[in-house]
Amino acid sequence: MKLKYVVVLLLIVGLIMLDVEPALAGPGGAIAKGLFKTWWGKLIMAVVTIVLLPLILYIKFKEYFTVRANKKVLNQLGKRNRDFTWLTLNKSVKNAFTRVYIAWAKEDLQEVSEYMSSWYWQNQQKVYLDDWKSRNLINVSRLKSLSSIKPLYLDIADEENFEGSRIAFLITADVEDYLMHRETKKVVEGRRGYDEEEKIWIMEYNEGKWLVDDIQEGSMSLAFARTKNDIPKTVLSGI
Repeated sequence: MKLKYVVVLLLIVGLIMLDVEPALAGPGGAIAKGLFKTWWGKLIMAVVTIVLLPLILYIKFKEYFTVRANKKVLNQLGKRNRDFTWLTLNKSVKNAFTRVYIAWAKEDLQEVSEYMSSWYWQNQQKVYLDDWKSRNLINVSRLKSLSSIKPLYLDIADEENFEGSRIAFLITADVEDYLMHRETKKVVEGRRGYDEEEKIWIMEYNEGKWLVDDIQEGSMSLAFARTKNDIPKTVLSGI
């Protein structure tokens, strides 16, 4: 009986930790919660994973079938516009993701402005990077490897070449993100070390290019996967 109470307590603590606001850093303005990189954090996450296993399996299966269906639709759209075929799209997203991380580490997104929508580029540079510089902080943001890119939601525009279409991708990568004082080198937010992170990158098709239009937390993946694609009947009839 006592063990049952311990498990329940750990579950409650784990869920509270999951609900904590993430520290501001990394592309999109958020990094993983440093608590989960500690020994106790990992233990609590292990317990939470076991308890919530049915829900986790449901999420994974839902994402799997959604991604598989979306890839088929994209390949059909690719017959009218090559930029929508999965191989081309996957390459475009990977290229944008990698370049944004490199530019973010340099604290200057000017060199990747062509890979971001205008408003999002300005938001990221002014709201985060420029603000940290003014407070003498530096964001250490490194990309080790990119594991997967999955299309979770399609919003296809009924325009020539599908101009203005938006797609939400679940991207999994090994990254290191933390805020550090520029002079003392003291970590003020986050934690050193690489960890596997999931983020939702929303890309918009604009004048023949896929641009980063928003970045959201990976915890939103089920919400995107459960949302019905917005594809006009005229587009579906044409493919």
